[in-house]
Amino acid sequence: MARALLVIVATATLAPALAAPLETEIRGVDGAMLANVRAHLSLVQAERLDDVSVWRLRQMATDARAEAREALRPFGHYRARVEVRLVEPEASDQPWRAHIRIDPGDPVTIATADIQLNGPGQDHPDLVAWRESWPLPPDSILHHPTWEGAWRGLTDIADSRGFFDHRFEQRRVEVDPDRNRADLRLHFETGQRYHFAGYTSEPTPFTQRLLNRLTIVEPGEPYTRERVDEQREIMARSGLFDRIVVEEERDRETGQVNLHYRLNARPPNSYRATVGFGTDTGARLQLGWIRHYLSSRGNRLDSGFGVQQSDSEFVLRSEYQHPRGSEPGDFLTAGALLRRQQDDFRLNDENRREEVFEPFSGSREQVELRFGRLEERLFWRDRFQALEERLFLALLNESFDAFREARLSAENEALLEANPELADFLKTETNPLALGAEWRLPSITGTGFFTTGQIFEARLLAADESVGSDVSFAQAYVRGRWHHIFGDRHKLLISGEMGYTEAKVRQLDLQLGDRQLDLSITELPERYRFKTGGDRTVRGYGFETLSTNRNGANHILAASLEYEYRVGENWSLAAFYDIGNAFNDWNERKLKRGVGAGFRWYTLIGPIQVDIAQALDDIDTPWRLHFTIGTRLL
Repeated sequence: MARALLVIVATATLAPALAAPLETEIRGVDGAMLANVRAHLSLVQAERLDDVSVWRLRQMATDARAEAREALRPFGHYRARVEVRLVEPEASDQPWRAHIRIDPGDPVTIATADIQLNGPGQDHPDLVAWRESWPLPPDSILHHPTWEGAWRGLTDIADSRGFFDHRFEQRRVEVDPDRNRADLRLHFETGQRYHFAGYTSEPTPFTQRLLNRLTIVEPGEPYTRERVDEQREIMARSGLFDRIVVEEERDRETGQVNLHYRLNARPPNSYRATVGFGTDTGARLQLGWIRHYLSSRGNRLDSGFGVQQSDSEFVLRSEYQHPRGSEPGDFLTAGALLRRQQDDFRLNDENRREEVFEPFSGSREQVELRFGRLEERLFWRDRFQALEERLFLALLNESFDAFREARLSAENEALLEANPELADFLKTETNPLALGAEWRLPSITGTGFFTTGQIFEARLLAADESVGSDVSFAQAYVRGRWHHIFGDRHKLLISGEMGYTEAKVRQLDLQLGDRQLDLSITELPERYRFKTGGDRTVRGYGFETLSTNRNGANHILAASLEYEYRVGENWSLAAFYDIGNAFNDWNERKLKRGVGAGFRWYTLIGPIQVDIAQALDDIDTPWRLHFTIGTRLL
């Protein structure tokens, strides 16, 4: 009986000591100061508890004054006044309330800032720049996070520039709360600067000469962290390794840093297969094989095969790259391309939608051999990836034959009989020998809708009959594409291209009955002619239907402006305006315009793009549907 009475008495004693949940209100500070005060207050932490004793609440209310003052000191407020009032609830189901009013008072300001850099590195430009940008000069407000960030930034600069033996001779903040003033002392000894010594490597299947070629740091070169990062990037860009670790081994006595490579060679072969579809091209299939290294010297072979439904076109290409010289990213190259397709020699008036005469259908074959040099240059590392430069000699054999299959229509035969000079264009073979240069400078990040950046391309190409080519021409071409995202839903795409060619143009006046056509044909090989119009160029027009007489032209000028709005996680809506044309006479450009809207769905197999476009300069035609899945043919 006595034991039961004791339990009842104890329970009754403890019951009033349990409080309901707590709510805390803080006034007088905001922003970062408010956040720091809340992070320091035990009362705020108690809000997450279901029950807390009344005794503990009152203790936390007492502690809140010191906690709040401590939380304000990093912001220079050392004499804050804090009032805390704890309000008991009127009903058992209501929370306790803590009301805290803070008057932070005047902040402490800097009286003196004694900042000294000493030692061999005191005149290093990066350390001098740090000193000149010191963020807490006299009479500024003492802000401890800024102070800490400043001295930590100094150590980071010293480490990144090879001053690994640095130390602080003094690092103090002396505060006089009565005067609201503070003195700063920071004396920094840089120590010696380290230099690169060389490298060592664990065994790899590659020659020492190849590893020397991939090593860009030179013995005796002053150490920088950026150079080590560049070294890792060079190893990664080589495509030879699937694991790259570059370790630093420091020798304090000699002041040198040796790099140690731990490299795992990637599997020698990789394969890819992609499928796609487009209203321009029909179904597409691409197969690829890369032999990343054929031997221990790091030579490689990249081959691909593509076929598409439109025009029964197929492409086979291959390129061999052989390391050249002592610099990474420098190769001798040899490549081959074979393309075959059913093509038409068209007889259209570019100012009219319908054909003037039926086209002559034929077979076009192209075989191109290229020999040259590929070099990757790392320019503007903060904005772009490597600049890819190709210098090459191209040997092309190109033929077109409209008579091979003897499928001339009655109109074809009548037109040919009335205009026998047309035969020269229906069975052709050309063998240009051209010198060329190509540049490609990308800066692309992200995937799907969030792909952003820019890419620039340029090409120079020339051939002359005096050096063995059977046609003479000179061509320059530039293209750029820019993607920019605003917020997380808005995207702007701007692209443009321009090409100019000096090549002879032949003019024919074709007549049959009451029909007549002024035909303008460039002597430029079809592989180097410009065409536009279609899914990925000037939408609203048919595939490659924009060029002089629809047979390709010497010049091109085109641009596109597109806005995309992300609606869902992987899909978006777009609106666009395109303009452009390909032409033989630069003074008669007759640019064609197209406008429309579309849908984008970003998938694992590539983007699915659906556009509906209207040709503004051919308004009698209906709206055209453009639909593509995946990437283009090789």
